[in-house]
Order: sequence, then structure tokens, then C-alpha cells
Amino acid sequence: MERKEDERLCIMIIPHRDRVRKFSIPSWLPKVLSIAMATILLLLSLFINNLHSSYQSLKEKYNIKSAEVNALKIENNKKNVQIINLKSQGDKLQEKAAEIDHKLMEIDKLQRELEKIAGMQNPSRGGVLSEAQNLQDVESTDEVRILLDTLELKEVELKNFIEDIEARLEYLETVPDLWPANGRLTSKFGMRQNPFGRGKDFHSGIDIANSRGTDIVASAKGIVIFSGYKRGYGRTVIIDHENGYKTLYAHNSEILVSTGDRVEKGDLIAKMGSTGRSTGSHLHFEIHKNDEPIDPLSILK
Repeated sequence: MERKEDERLCIMIIPHRDRVRKFSIPSWLPKVLSIAMATILLLLSLFINNLHSSYQSLKEKYNIKSAEVNALKIENNKKNVQIINLKSQGDKLQEKAAEIDHKLMEIDKLQRELEKIAGMQNPSRGGVLSEAQNLQDVESTDEVRILLDTLELKEVELKNFIEDIEARLEYLETVPDLWPANGRLTSKFGMRQNPFGRGKDFHSGIDIANSRGTDIVASAKGIVIFSGYKRGYGRTVIIDHENGYKTLYAHNSEILVSTGDRVEKGDLIAKMGSTGRSTGSHLHFEIHKNDEPIDPLSILK
């Protein structure tokens, strides 16, 4: 039985002058070369796609890190502003304390003069009022009466001054200038792009984003006038600060206060969440002055 010869392809080269050259190759070689070329192109395509995907992934990570860095810079600037404000308040309190000390020194000086005139010796120095009472038993003179009147005026002046400071401090406790939560400021007050559709809408507060369960605190002292579910806002707390200011805390995952509760500035009132009409875990925070929304960033320190 004769063996069938392998099929081969013949390639002929016909030059102008030289003799014809003839080459023969196996018939399977072009197929192998085509498959090899296709395989190389496929692997190259996969490599390019993988390289492109890696580039896009790195680009997204870079953008995320850049956004985080910018957020940290913003938060750091806020902290610096808070530190400056606290330092300024501390300086003011030191000035007030120095002023009180000065008035006390004036009263003490008057006491000593009265003791010297009356010939009194009281090592215990039990207090301004007790000394004044003891002086009433001493024979009155014009100079003593003048000093007593001056001492009483200084006492009244000091008392009024301290009451004024206490009233100012009490009022400051009712001003909503404390940041209600830690996080990234993701949306400001005013017109913005509608996150749920086309066009723009008015944003009546600010959004502070952070993980679910983040603490939310009262921005100022006041009374809770609403604690429950509010359409669009989800679980919501509203506090009346009884000085024209009201604050609203929305999209909470959990509410920790009830209507009628009195809260102090910095008290824990809720946990951050994404209830209601929300795109993610964050706090929607509003400040109203005389029932009109105002920019919280104009007050927050």
C-alpha cells in the first residue's frame, strides 16, 4: 500500500533575468502562523485592556485620595479657626477675670482704709459684707461714711458686672455655633445641583458625611420640639434655643432624645444615618433664625 505524500504549498519566484526559484512549504504552516498571530494579538489586546484597567483603577484611587486630602485640609483649617476662636475667647475671659481681680483689689483696699480709720484688727477677714456690718457699730465720721458708701457702690458694681458676664456666657450657650458632627462637608447652603435629578434646587442647610453611627450632638443649649420621622428628612430632631434660633438634624439612623427634653450644648442627641431621601450616610444640618433658614457656616466655629 502506497503512502500518501504530505500536501505542500509551492511558492514560485520569477525574476526578470535569473532562473525561476521554487519553494515549497507544508500546507499546515500558514494555519499555524495565522493561529499564532491571532493568539499574539489576543494576548496583546488582553494585556492592553488590563493595563488600561489598572491605569483607571489607579486614577480613581488617586482622585479618592486627593479628595480625602482636600477634605482633611478643609477640616484642619476649620480646627485652626476653632483654635483661634477658642484662644480669642480665652483671652477675653482672662481680661474679664483680670477686671474682676482689679475690682476686688479696689474693694479690699477700701476695707483696709476703713479698718485703719476705725482702728479695727480682724485677721480672719471674713468678707466684705461682714466687715461693713461691724463698721456700723463704730462711731460714724464723714470719712467713714464716704468710704462705706464707696464700698457699697463698688460691691454693687462688681455684682452687676459678674451678673452681666454670667448672662453673656448663658446666652453664648444658646447660640448654635458648635459643629454637630465630625466628618466631611459634602454640600453647602444655597443653590446646588439636584442630587436626585436634573437642574438645581435650594439646599437649606449643610451636609456632613461620615460613617453610619457617628455621634451627633446639640449645637447649642435648648429644648427638643420635634423628635421623630419627617417626610424627606427621615429620623429628625429639631431644637428650639429660645433666642430666635432653631436647629434641625436630619437623616439620623437613631434618635436619642424625646420631644420636651432639655439639652445642653454638646449633648449627644442622635446617631448619623441615611434615613429619608438621602444618597448616603450623612447629617443634614439646618439653622433657622426667626423661622428663616440661614447659612450654618456663618455661625459655626
